[in-house]
Amino acid sequence: MDLRRLIEKAPEAVRSAIKYHRYTKGSNIIYPHDKNLYLYLLLDGKAEVYQYTAGGMFISLYRYSKNSCFGEIELFCPDRLSFGVAAVENCEVAVLTKETVLLWASSDKEFCSFLLESVSCKIAESSDAYIRNSSMTLKERLLYCLYRHSQTGTLDTLSKEAGASEICAPERSLNRTIAECRKEGLIDYQKHRFYILDMEMLKKNIQSLY
Repeated sequence: MDLRRLIEKAPEAVRSAIKYHRYTKGSNIIYPHDKNLYLYLLLDGKAEVYQYTAGGMFISLYRYSKNSCFGEIELFCPDRLSFGVAAVENCEVAVLTKETVLLWASSDKEFCSFLLESVSCKIAESSDAYIRNSSMTLKERLLYCLYRHSQTGTLDTLSKEAGASEICAPERSLNRTIAECRKEGLIDYQKHRFYILDMEMLKKNIQSLY
């Protein structure tokens, strides 16, 4: 979906109400636990969804690319606070209020379809992740966590503490699993960084999970 094209063909009342903002790499677009009142259309760049654990550890949850959107869940769930969203690259976003979103959706089937698809995919992905995690062994959870971070470009910043939090495992258990995977030539952990030693073998271990 080309969001710029979609905006160009939107009703004048919608186009005139849209605000445009640019965010430099590393800056926050949405702060964690803020009450979000807007839909964000990502026109350029990449953005990362994150949260902090109770102990203050940073956890990367998801990455958005050009022509995606975020903020729609909180927009229609007013009691839900936001995760943080930060610019991974320089970003340009179009920002819409709930009133503008509803006006646009009521008059443009293509935009309405885009919005429904976005919400539906996020709900499905969340459900799949919950089911997947509940049925995975600790080793599978670790390997899948590392694979996901390798695909989103965040493996080099994943700490052991954050990894333990993401896979819901005590650090002692995580250390044993790292040692097991190291013996199998799958991964390594050196100088506070995870390394994938054999991506093909790792993928074979989790091929039913992604």
